[in-house]
Amino acid sequence: MTPPTQNHKDSTSLEESFTKIEQSSVLDSNSKTPPTCNRDVLQYTPLDEIPIGVKKLKDTFHKSQKTHSIQYRLNQLRNVYFKIKDNIDNITESLEKDFHRAPSETQNLEVVVGLNEIVHTMSSLHKWTKPEPVSGLPLALSTNPIYIERIPVGVVLIISPFNYPFLLSFSAIIGAIAAGNVVVFKPSELAPNFANLFSKLLQEALDDDIFYVIHGGVDETTKALEQKYDKIMYTGNNFVGTIIAKKAAETLTPVILELGGKSPAFVISDVKDKDIPTIARRIVWGRFVNAGQTCVAVDYVLVHDSIHDKLVAAIKKVIEEEFYPNLKDSSESYTHLIHDRAFDNLSTIIKTSKGKLITGGETNKSSRFISPTVIDNVDWNDSTMKQEIFGPILPILTYSNLQSALEDVISHHDTPLAQYIFTGGSANRHSNAQINSIVTAIRSGATMINDVILHVGLVNAPFGGIGSSGYGNYHGIYSFRAFSHERTTFEQKLWNDVALKARYPPYTEKKDKLFQTSQTAYGGNVWFGRTGDVKVGGPGSIFSAFYGFIGIGKLISDFIAAV
Repeated sequence: MTPPTQNHKDSTSLEESFTKIEQSSVLDSNSKTPPTCNRDVLQYTPLDEIPIGVKKLKDTFHKSQKTHSIQYRLNQLRNVYFKIKDNIDNITESLEKDFHRAPSETQNLEVVVGLNEIVHTMSSLHKWTKPEPVSGLPLALSTNPIYIERIPVGVVLIISPFNYPFLLSFSAIIGAIAAGNVVVFKPSELAPNFANLFSKLLQEALDDDIFYVIHGGVDETTKALEQKYDKIMYTGNNFVGTIIAKKAAETLTPVILELGGKSPAFVISDVKDKDIPTIARRIVWGRFVNAGQTCVAVDYVLVHDSIHDKLVAAIKKVIEEEFYPNLKDSSESYTHLIHDRAFDNLSTIIKTSKGKLITGGETNKSSRFISPTVIDNVDWNDSTMKQEIFGPILPILTYSNLQSALEDVISHHDTPLAQYIFTGGSANRHSNAQINSIVTAIRSGATMINDVILHVGLVNAPFGGIGSSGYGNYHGIYSFRAFSHERTTFEQKLWNDVALKARYPPYTEKKDKLFQTSQTAYGGNVWFGRTGDVKVGGPGSIFSAFYGFIGIGKLISDFIAAV
């Protein structure tokens, strides 16, 4: 979700991995020229205050227990909703200062989605917190109240990135608060104007004994990770994610990692000519929105050779004539890069690529502007295909055999955070053999057919990675569940001990038989044989009713014999 580090060997590169920035690349609050240090905008948290702040929240959670109240959670979320709603313009302006973020991208891709999610969360919280009855109980326990209750885990640390700093923070924070937790928040120092504003808004909206902000870079983040939490969520690159997971393992602290990867866009052979312009628009938007600094961006295109030429021409036309005609680095519709290190890295990728430059390649280091760049005819060893690009560069690869292309994806960039498939046929995998082959072979965090990125805005569908793109997921009820512990609760009676004595010693054959019958479904009978296919739908209703009745009779018989 943030630019990947290239150093995976030396732990001394932790500073690079966390910040990925030179101090001179951060914009101050009144100018679009670099100041000397992001501390000009953001006041870093003193190191000695961090343990005190975390302990304050821990004491609140354990002593006051006020976050257990659903009413309290809703009131806190209500405060956050109106605080954000009243400051949309300020939030937009802060990100414009930080990296020339296009205002429409901030409002449409972050704020609107975030506010929609908090409204959905508040409208559903009373249902999510209800105990869930356990079904499929053995006969001996079928009359007991047994249920799953979702309880808060405690103190949660949320470390967020710069690229979508509102949504990727906000969604996690509201999920953690909705689940009844207290939150320690570490925003990215790479977007200092936003971090400063956003943290102040949240501090004004939330009680100070359930929400604590840590500002800073490597030293402050390291100090934060030295504290004990009940769950940590990190959004960023794989190398830092690995460091955080190792550190959390020292105290057996569970972690949610939202990382990244190279998300492919397949354009398969059944695409029709009339659909190519639409596909080109969606690919271009999915690559160059936020200047490509999107964890689920289209990272590269794999197009069938029969469609290649027409698609490349259409992509070029969309960029040059529709989306970004006469693009200048001062354009309000195009975002810039976050810092000099990212600019230098991406510039090097463009210069060293062995592919054919189709469009773009213009740069301006002083404003960290790189125009939408398309490079055709690259191979898997090209500079554009080494790692997640995280910038406005779109490499295009061609394939003739789908199975070979899938093998290449798996061997080079397996488990992407997302994969996109464009087809002129059915969008249903069960009706389209090519789609079925792709989604079966490629394990991805998400899949979209004929579109890109929009799944991130779904308020009640899980968002997260698999394998190297992360683990755990969130959004809506999945955020609530991610920051809750699912606790099985079993209510038993004391007057029924006579019916349960079969479990007590001294053991006898009759007691064993009664105990086993009480725990066995269908009187010990099964609907499948030793050979042949097992029925997919489970036992039929007649089987279940008949052998369920037999099981009750057997339980009564064995009980009488044992007692």
